[in-house]
Amino acid sequence: MMAENDSDKALVTRAVGGDRVAFSALLSRHYDMIFRVAWKWSGNRDDAEDIAQDVCVRLGRVLPGYKGQASFTTWLYRVAMNAAHDHSRKRQSHNRKLEDWSNEPSRPQFQAPSGQGDEDAAAELWAAVQHLPPRQRDTVMLVFSEGLSHGETAKILGCAEGTVASNIHDAKKQLKRLLVQEAGV
Repeated sequence: MMAENDSDKALVTRAVGGDRVAFSALLSRHYDMIFRVAWKWSGNRDDAEDIAQDVCVRLGRVLPGYKGQASFTTWLYRVAMNAAHDHSRKRQSHNRKLEDWSNEPSRPQFQAPSGQGDEDAAAELWAAVQHLPPRQRDTVMLVFSEGLSHGETAKILGCAEGTVASNIHDAKKQLKRLLVQEAGV
């Protein structure tokens, strides 16, 4: 029998041993975070749902690889980010094929989540974040959207804390340039 207060580590151990209830509990506990990362990375509800579903499927395959050296959440962020990157590469490949066929370049579009306060400013900012290089985008999402520390972000991205600080600094400069450009100033 599973208690709601079982640790992630206990659930992982049981899920790896074939306990479907434990696996389901892990997914239920962390699905909102998985979807949030997918949404912020893709900027599109349909893509976010596809990415989140992919993470759920992948989790069944990669869970035995979790060794407990980092917290489960830290490890799961990396799985979700990898799935988002893979989805983005597939989408870019598909878009290139469509462009070749139509000779019209496609531009990434951002769909702002509805019903949230200060929607326009947030949509504008996240639209600009979508145009950052992937490493900067990952860093911005983890630090500012997920509220993680530089240390936690460094563990997820597999880099030094100084690299996180540098990515944030570079992203802020790039975002300022993109937002000024967008405003036509």
